[in-house]
Amino acid sequence: MTLKKSFLKLLFGLIAWLLWTPCLAQKKYEREYSIKPDAVPQKAMEFVTSVFKKPKIHWYREESLTGKTIEAKLKSSGKRFSIEFDEAGNIQDVEILSGISKMNAKGRTNLEDTLSKVFSRYKIDKTQIHWSGSAQALKESLNQDRAVNDVLIRYELVVKGYRDKIETYFEVLAESDGTIVRISEIVQRNTDNLMY
Repeated sequence: MTLKKSFLKLLFGLIAWLLWTPCLAQKKYEREYSIKPDAVPQKAMEFVTSVFKKPKIHWYREESLTGKTIEAKLKSSGKRFSIEFDEAGNIQDVEILSGISKMNAKGRTNLEDTLSKVFSRYKIDKTQIHWSGSAQALKESLNQDRAVNDVLIRYELVVKGYRDKIETYFEVLAESDGTIVRISEIVQRNTDNLMY
């Protein structure tokens, strides 16, 4: 490797570190509790039942530092889905329980390299494919069992990370190419629902 390439790689690494280091200061607090179907906004109920045929849906209200949402959790065709809505029933995103192996190899390598720099040691406990887009694009994606063109695909991970000999859980949001968008320390989370 030439000196110029080494310098550029070091410079890029330093810039990347400076850009995502502030994200480590973010905290993620969530409190989930189950709700009855009659407490679910009609718009949210109609979205889920229009895509999934006779699903067994578990509905939750989630409180976080950024507000309150409604979440539908269900299993269909062997996959676990989590569909999040605002309080009016407008869809916000879809998450599909997955494995880190679903990320393309180059993106996974980039992500793992970055996580190795952030933590002295880490373990990925949960990976979800995270889709966001318009209601129509998300509905079409769910019906086709793949993200359509207008849907942004990201990965959301729950990571057990070690820093300064302290073990803590973090939520990591990453692009498909492995670039980290955000790292938030999980302050409190309902462990019964954490791995769903």
